[in-house]
Amino acid sequence: MSIGTFSRTTFRGWLGGLVEPRKMVLILVTLFVGAGALIPIFFLVWDSFKNVYVGNLFDTSLTNFTLKNFREAFADPRALGMLGDSFLFAFGSMVVAFFFGGTIAFLVERTNTPLRNLMYSLMFIPLVMPGMLKAIGWILFLSPTIGLFNKVWFAMGFVDPIFNAYSIPAMFWVEGLSETPMTFLFLGAALRAMDPSLEEAAYTAGAGKFTTLARITLRMMTPALAGMALLQFVRGIEAFEVPLLMGASAGIHVFATNIYFAAREINPPLYGQAFVFSLVLVSLALMGLVLYQRMMGRAGQYATVTGKGYRPRLLDLGKWKPAATGFIFLFIIFAAVLPFLILLYASFLPYYQVPSAKALSVMSWDNYRSLLGRSDVLLTIKNTAILCGIVSVGGMIIATIVSWIVVRMRTKGAKLLDGLVFIPYAVPGIASGFAFMIVFLTFPNPIYGTIWILVIAYLVQFMPIGTRFTHAGVAQIKAELEEAAASSGASLVTILRRIIIPLILPSLIAGGLYIFLLSAKVMSSAAILYTPDSTVLSVMIFQLWNEGSIPMVGSLAVLMIIAFTILTILSRRVGQRRAMTSGL
Repeated sequence: MSIGTFSRTTFRGWLGGLVEPRKMVLILVTLFVGAGALIPIFFLVWDSFKNVYVGNLFDTSLTNFTLKNFREAFADPRALGMLGDSFLFAFGSMVVAFFFGGTIAFLVERTNTPLRNLMYSLMFIPLVMPGMLKAIGWILFLSPTIGLFNKVWFAMGFVDPIFNAYSIPAMFWVEGLSETPMTFLFLGAALRAMDPSLEEAAYTAGAGKFTTLARITLRMMTPALAGMALLQFVRGIEAFEVPLLMGASAGIHVFATNIYFAAREINPPLYGQAFVFSLVLVSLALMGLVLYQRMMGRAGQYATVTGKGYRPRLLDLGKWKPAATGFIFLFIIFAAVLPFLILLYASFLPYYQVPSAKALSVMSWDNYRSLLGRSDVLLTIKNTAILCGIVSVGGMIIATIVSWIVVRMRTKGAKLLDGLVFIPYAVPGIASGFAFMIVFLTFPNPIYGTIWILVIAYLVQFMPIGTRFTHAGVAQIKAELEEAAASSGASLVTILRRIIIPLILPSLIAGGLYIFLLSAKVMSSAAILYTPDSTVLSVMIFQLWNEGSIPMVGSLAVLMIIAFTILTILSRRVGQRRAMTSGL
């Protein structure tokens, strides 16, 4: 008996015989997901063609449509420069991420680089540090005035700075470092799954290592390489934190920062311009993701994996082994160690100054004591804990229900739900935050201006990520377990609570941890939606930075990184234990 042939009596027991519970759950979840995914996009599209202003943010009439917003947005001579800077920044960050992520993936998966298992674990370290803190750390190294590297350069007798933190190359350097771990994980998985039989045949035919790499390995990796390039380009187009910190002060604007300033910083707000650029940004992201899906759909044309057991041949690096190991360590130093050390150093100073004997003599714990004694900091920590806790736990519960429906109920409704839940992934955080702001400003409600609007926005924004963790876990569970429980009179809630959730708990912990870290790190939606009573840590760091309180930024950053590191270690250990216990 399949899960779809439960008896009518059992269904009556679940919902008092009113309606089949599976269909009721499907309807309710689809309505919730659909509303969260489609309503913000509807507002962006609708108001882009309306004459909106403060006090009239949603014109319900079916007339008065206009292209005024588009004309004004693109008539600005700076619009073309913004478009060029956005694409240059996205392309540059993609190249940096590919250079480090692709090279390290190949070294770890397909060569005999020493300490390969350790190197794999080290690649997770940069994920703990928010991109905003990486940007601040690299500003303290590359700033033309206070940057440590430039100070050393000046001490050598040079007059002009050698580096400029407030430039597009510096921006895509930092963004590329932040995106490298994802590139590594994606391409590493593709390399690990590739059947090496064609490579072995090439070696047998006398082809050299580099010829085989260029003509066999890279060609078989074409879908993965192209798909990852598109995905990274999309992430670069919608990036917000790094361009805000490193570009805005120098007059370098990308789509995301333009939306932020138009909706939040300019008085009166230029809502029409913000709507137009949000719609363009969503369209670019959506087109990129559609191309990504099509590219990955062609991966079967390059499939070489057979049913036989196989083990990829490891390329002998010979005398280049130390260089390979050093390259990986160099990335870890660039992506995490250097930014953390400069922030740690700054956190002990009364005011920021480059390292010197004088600076070391005035270092103290005063910033940490002052930070933990501030009422606004305590409120911010409370808000962040509420946001991250509810979004991570609630997000994974929603993801579990969605995955169960999609995997178990192979109907058109389930396919529709699977498509709807992926839509928020195509909506950049800054556009999503702006859309939710407009939605909740159009009618009286007790949510706007509180932490709960952030909770709702982040739940919707991270739904697609949660389901990527739960889909595979639910698919691995045999339906017979649920059928036996249902036959014994267990309700649908009981089945989810007693069977599904315990068996996929390692996936839930991993997904919940990732969403928790994203909720704390990502500032894009919060930058639009926050108020003094709903400020979160990412926003407070930006505010302290704008005030010039670099030592306070350093102390808050160090506490965040330590807390996130401890949480990551504990979660991974709990997940590993549960995986061993459940046999998954």
